[in-house]
Amino acid sequence: MALLRLITLLFIALGLFRCAREVIIDLPDEEPRVVAICHFTEGQHFRANISMSQAVNEGQDPEQPSNVEATLSINGAYYDVLYRVKGDGNDYYWRSHQAKLAEPGIEYALSVRVPGYTSVMAKSSIPQHYSLSPIVLHSEELYVETRNDGSKELRIPLELQLQNLPENERYFAFYLTHDTDVYDDSVVPAEFDHSEEQKPTNFLADGRTISLLHNIPEPVVLINENYWADNRKTLYLTARIPFNPSTDRVTKLYVTWRTLSPEFYKYHLSLSRQSGNIPLSDPDAVYNNMEGGLGNFSGYSVSVDTIDIPEF
Repeated sequence: MALLRLITLLFIALGLFRCAREVIIDLPDEEPRVVAICHFTEGQHFRANISMSQAVNEGQDPEQPSNVEATLSINGAYYDVLYRVKGDGNDYYWRSHQAKLAEPGIEYALSVRVPGYTSVMAKSSIPQHYSLSPIVLHSEELYVETRNDGSKELRIPLELQLQNLPENERYFAFYLTHDTDVYDDSVVPAEFDHSEEQKPTNFLADGRTISLLHNIPEPVVLINENYWADNRKTLYLTARIPFNPSTDRVTKLYVTWRTLSPEFYKYHLSLSRQSGNIPLSDPDAVYNNMEGGLGNFSGYSVSVDTIDIPEF
């Protein structure tokens, strides 16, 4: 009986092996198109990254055209022209002029023309900002955890509560940073020389919350709109700040809060879903609001709340 079972398994394995075969998929070639990405907010310059699309299996960085005409308009009327600026390494970007800063309540249109290619155009605006209620911390709310390596970590429970929750288009993102005074001596009296460091702040959250947060290329964490589905107005987090009790004094926590335009939210959500797809599943299409080409032109509004850390 054992021998018969072994022979049967061998035949099954052989059959599976013979069924496996290499399949070559010949993807159709597509002509290069202009790619433009520009995110903007109040009081800042418009800054666009402009390149050309390329094949998926291309190993080099996308080509950046040098002969570009990028303009901004409002209600079809010319507003500004973006000029080419040297960035890091061999990269360039296009930026609005000194006096041309983004303002809320205006629908801007970006148009990009590269000779020999279809022009691209997209519209967006800075959305109405939905602020957080003031956050006040008390010393009894803070606690210190000892990590596995013996180092210390300050834990700060946070309730990021919206003052008003919009009826729809609940598109938000946040970012945490903190200040730490680092002293030269093993004692921490104020009279000793010290330096101040501002660093990104990690955080903890429950499983439901973590599943609805998305890390994106921007320095913020995107909140999925489904988080607010039951009309909840509060995001619960616990900030985690490593520190040395002998030399470090955590002084401030900063909460950067963004209200996002639909164009910003849909684009970055689609990017997050691209990177999170299960193998062999159909990938989500990347959201694109650039007519005639590829990319994203989108606005957002932002505020920064400063929280003083009490003695603990």
